[in-house]
Amino acid sequence: MSANDLKKHTVKVGSGSGCVFQPMDDRSTYILTAKHLFQRRNEEADELEYIDDGNEVQITFLEFDGNSWNATTETLAIRFEENFFPHPGVDAAVLKMPYREGFENIHIRKKRIKNEYYLCGFPNRLSNQDTIGNRVATFVVARFKQSGDFFEVAELSNNIIRIDEIEGCSGGGIMAFDDKSNVFITGIQSRMATDVDISLGEIGFVPIRYFEEIIDTYRSDGKLVELLPMFLKSFVSLIGDTFQLASAGISKEEAALSELLTAKAQFIQQSDLTPLEFRSFLGEQRLLIKDQDNVELKRKKVWTFWLELLVILNIVKDKVHNVEDLEDILNKIRFFYSDTDKDFLTTHLQDLWKLDYKDLEDEGLVIFASNQIYQKPGREGVMDLREIIPDISTARRAFENAQNQAIATGTIDIVEARDFPFDRFKYTSLTTFKEYAALELDESFVDMEPADCYPLLKELYERLLP
Repeated sequence: MSANDLKKHTVKVGSGSGCVFQPMDDRSTYILTAKHLFQRRNEEADELEYIDDGNEVQITFLEFDGNSWNATTETLAIRFEENFFPHPGVDAAVLKMPYREGFENIHIRKKRIKNEYYLCGFPNRLSNQDTIGNRVATFVVARFKQSGDFFEVAELSNNIIRIDEIEGCSGGGIMAFDDKSNVFITGIQSRMATDVDISLGEIGFVPIRYFEEIIDTYRSDGKLVELLPMFLKSFVSLIGDTFQLASAGISKEEAALSELLTAKAQFIQQSDLTPLEFRSFLGEQRLLIKDQDNVELKRKKVWTFWLELLVILNIVKDKVHNVEDLEDILNKIRFFYSDTDKDFLTTHLQDLWKLDYKDLEDEGLVIFASNQIYQKPGREGVMDLREIIPDISTARRAFENAQNQAIATGTIDIVEARDFPFDRFKYTSLTTFKEYAALELDESFVDMEPADCYPLLKELYERLLP
């Protein structure tokens, strides 16, 4: 993915720009943009007022066909608080459009990293370009600056560009991307910087949190939904992504196990459990590795892995788990995912003792996963991390120092001091229940009927799960 791909999420909104965002809704797609594009000045009253309901605004979307960018223009008749939702005090607005496919990869992100973001929009000076793709600009953001309420400032890498050179970008998104084809938006460009000093090469923008405020205002009556990925409201959409075994060269046993477990995942349609329920029950910090950005919980893979665990639990317990079972599940099991292509323990062994294990019972099982391709032999089965020396000795000393410092400063009372996590809990990789489990299966498993396979899996998984 490159900055050029951000053009897909950039739309022309009347005389300005906007950012296409797919919320947790399969009926609507939103455009985040600037409120002033829908206002005009009343000269007599010397104030801005909204355009009348029914006024039409042209919205131009871009789509890349593999060779060139193509444009599709729709006409939106503005209806206040029906498809047009402005913020009362900030230059921000949400447009609600009929659902458009292909925008599920965008997420909000408040944590900003230098040299990662781009201002995307339709500057007027490019309006005469011969192709629609060349009329969209992506300006590199060099750094973000502190500023006042309602408004922030970013410095572009082209530090001599003038405001008139980016005119038309108002409402355009300040976006980033990663190597997993995800897009992140942190704000919307706005020219309404009445109380902010803007220098050459700088732009003003409205932070994404004000768009969340718009959503909160209209969410209770069902007019808008949260700016979260659609898959967070249901595990059902993730079924097709489950149990994609990651061995280098999949065996017959692995293929049979993958097919069997994926079919079993259909049970989730009978459950009221959702990714949102997990996040709400545990809280974000008990789902994250130390210092992880909460954007990690908006990645599809982490919830696909949680669905795989629910399938395994369904086989072991022979029941469909619901919301009422969450406390029991999470008192016995925790799961942590890292979006790395490296071995999880190699990357995070020194982080594991820092995790929030609140309410996890002694002998509880901590399951972890990364994107690493499974290699045989690997770290499999339930492990005693205390046997990894000298790394564990380093972790134990760091843990004891942190505990003693917390007690000395009064952060925790001595009775609240915890035992070293590696002494209390068991640890294993998610591959234990997939690739490693396939190694434990007899060759005859491949030709068995599903009804005969599940008891064998139940027996195998019972040896591993608390």
